[in-house]
Amino acid sequence: MRIALCDADTSAIKTTKRIIYEYANLHGLELLVEEYSSGSELLINKIKYPLIILDYNTSDLNGLETARILRDNNPSCTIIFLSSYKGFIIESFKVNPFRFLLKPLDKSLLFSALDDFFKARSDSRPLLIKDGGDIFCLSANDIFYLEADNKNCFISLRNKKIRCRKTMARVYCELPKQHFGKINRAYVVNFNYISGYNRDAVTLRNGEQLHVGRCYFKSFREEFRDFFNAKEL
Repeated sequence: MRIALCDADTSAIKTTKRIIYEYANLHGLELLVEEYSSGSELLINKIKYPLIILDYNTSDLNGLETARILRDNNPSCTIIFLSSYKGFIIESFKVNPFRFLLKPLDKSLLFSALDDFFKARSDSRPLLIKDGGDIFCLSANDIFYLEADNKNCFISLRNKKIRCRKTMARVYCELPKQHFGKINRAYVVNFNYISGYNRDAVTLRNGEQLHVGRCYFKSFREEFRDFFNAKEL
């Protein structure tokens, strides 16, 4: 597996690279870490990396601008921000990073992020969904949210909804729990596609807003913070 590191600080790249290879050796993984000093250099390459570790300071384009373009070109990539600059943490929600880690890098936190990354990949097994006479093969990553409909449910994708003859609870059980959470009795949301939230609603990357139930807000907020691995400022 190829992993991209994008950082203008060559010393930081050297440290991060060493820790990733240490993790790979401990877990028997074959990883290739490739280095970039600027956002434009990373984007020109056009390799669809499954995991990209970005600093905010990346010479020409900053890390946030780079991540926005990456999301358009490679929407399924996992982005981890690694930076000493905290000023863009809230803004980074818009590009759905997997983690936000601070410099100087804590090896245990990067190890934990890599553990969760590889677990999430193993959890993204195909789901077979029957809608009338049609069978759809989906990945958990395709799903924006689930919507209950009595003994059935709707599975909402980016541009359409599929009616499923299983209950929402049953489909939810088949999804990776670290990526999905309930926001009220009728909705389960994919944390990867949340661009913001408040006590009343979550806003998704496609612009939809879904109501957050009063008794669900606390548990949702805790689960989402754990997923994002960041504190509110």
